[in-house]
Amino acid sequence: MKVERPKTCPQCENPFSCYSSGCWCNALPMIMPLEPGMGCLCRGCLTEVVAQKINEYTEQLTKEKRKIIAGLGQVETPAEGVDYYINDAGNYVFTAWYHLRRGTCCSNGCLHCPYKKSKAGY
Repeated sequence: MKVERPKTCPQCENPFSCYSSGCWCNALPMIMPLEPGMGCLCRGCLTEVVAQKINEYTEQLTKEKRKIIAGLGQVETPAEGVDYYINDAGNYVFTAWYHLRRGTCCSNGCLHCPYKKSKAGY
């Protein structure tokens, strides 16, 4: 049974709902350790923190890191702000993180392709 729990984001102080099971936050990659006593963040703040942690981790992309990320498996339900964003033309643009989770280059010339030789460093 899904039980709604009203909460307040400790970062932006906006109210949001948290659920005992099947919560929206489970759609985001679990890449950061929980800080004791921090509490849940709202969707916007958690998405920003996760995206920032991903960017920090992938800034210096090595073969080992690529393997670890690909080992997480393909994204089942892409999360806006982490796996993709919508550009000014209204197009969905997949992030480097999404492509890394995919595990291979699709050869479509994607904007954020992490497999391009110029970005890969090898």
